[in-house]
Amino acid sequence: MAEKAGDRTPPTDAPIVSVLPNVLRQSQFIRFVLSTLTWGTGHMLVFMSHSFLIYDMTGSGLWLAALGASIAIPQFLFAAVGGVLADRMPRRVILISGSVIAAVTMLILAVIAFAGALEPWHIVGAGVAFGAALGNDWTTRQAFITNLVHESQLIRAVSFDQTSFHVSRIIAPLMGGFLLSRVGGEGTFTLGAVTFTLAALLLVTLRPKQEISERQPPLWEGIADAIDKIKNDTIILIVLVFTAVNALFLGGFIYLAPVYAKDILGGGSVEQGAILTSMGIGAVVGAFWLGWRGNVRMAGLGMLITNGFTVVVIGGFTVSTMLVASVAFAFVAGAANAVHITLGTVAIQTRVDDEMRGRVFGVYEMAWGFFPAGGIVFGGLLAAFGPEVSLAIGVVGTGLVTVAIWLFSAVTRRYTLDQ
Repeated sequence: MAEKAGDRTPPTDAPIVSVLPNVLRQSQFIRFVLSTLTWGTGHMLVFMSHSFLIYDMTGSGLWLAALGASIAIPQFLFAAVGGVLADRMPRRVILISGSVIAAVTMLILAVIAFAGALEPWHIVGAGVAFGAALGNDWTTRQAFITNLVHESQLIRAVSFDQTSFHVSRIIAPLMGGFLLSRVGGEGTFTLGAVTFTLAALLLVTLRPKQEISERQPPLWEGIADAIDKIKNDTIILIVLVFTAVNALFLGGFIYLAPVYAKDILGGGSVEQGAILTSMGIGAVVGAFWLGWRGNVRMAGLGMLITNGFTVVVIGGFTVSTMLVASVAFAFVAGAANAVHITLGTVAIQTRVDDEMRGRVFGVYEMAWGFFPAGGIVFGGLLAAFGPEVSLAIGVVGTGLVTVAIWLFSAVTRRYTLDQ
């Protein structure tokens, strides 16, 4: 995508490298991306280490379900609240608060683990705080991007921010797998506290441009306006459907990763880390490719094709019994899914005004609340049917939704993204 001179946001700092896209020459955006990297690393440590520790301590799919519920319910509730707050309060303050809450929670778990008193219910209880922080953070983070960059740079900005998060999906499993095998939960909890703290410190340095109207509509009227916008915009509605279904499916995949690592591949935390790291590397490749390219004009077809491809590849993972093949499937799934997610996020960004962006992304984050809910659903399926059948159910269900949208939503098939 060619950048128009009139659309450029003048960089506030000296250019780093002239060949870089303009958005990567802006120091505020770079610091924001680094905050996403550090926060995302802590986030992935939570999902990886907590699910592994719960299953290692109990061997129970029901405990995995309880962990998923402890995160999913507050994440869902606080996403709605966070969306409203993001339109009424400084978004930077909300992001800092979420990082601080997560850091303190990880620190408490670390102290308990070092004391040798860690129990499964401690991890489940901490999930409530993580769910609340997660619901507020992702809602506000998406809305916050437009306060840092010009809207002509949105595709690249969202893509590179997603790339940063996906890099954390590489770093966290590598470090988490090593620490869990050598130190245990004490190491991952301590590292998580450090990464969340770094995220908060980076956010403190930002000075975004956010205009908050002095006359805000009543709370419920503001929510109703956002719901009307979603109902009347087919593309946003389809993105939310995709997000909810994929979040549930991918959440199940993440929560079942330690089960596959131990029971199917005959390994442990290192094998789990290899699978999640490979998926993270694929996601980095997909998101970075889209950011450097700058645009995918046929965005609707892009979302449909990449989602269908993700489903097929995870179907291959489901029947794999070799670590090399499982890692390869995870890589391809990560790349395709990253492009799908980024296209959907940019679609919302470009179709919503800033004064309503927080509320709409609040609903978007509520859809992502189905990710930890995957622990509830697939934990229950695991207890009843075992890992292969459980993941196969997710593959079939997600595939049917993708085919249905392809067949019955001509608006989605024809949707183009011009920037």
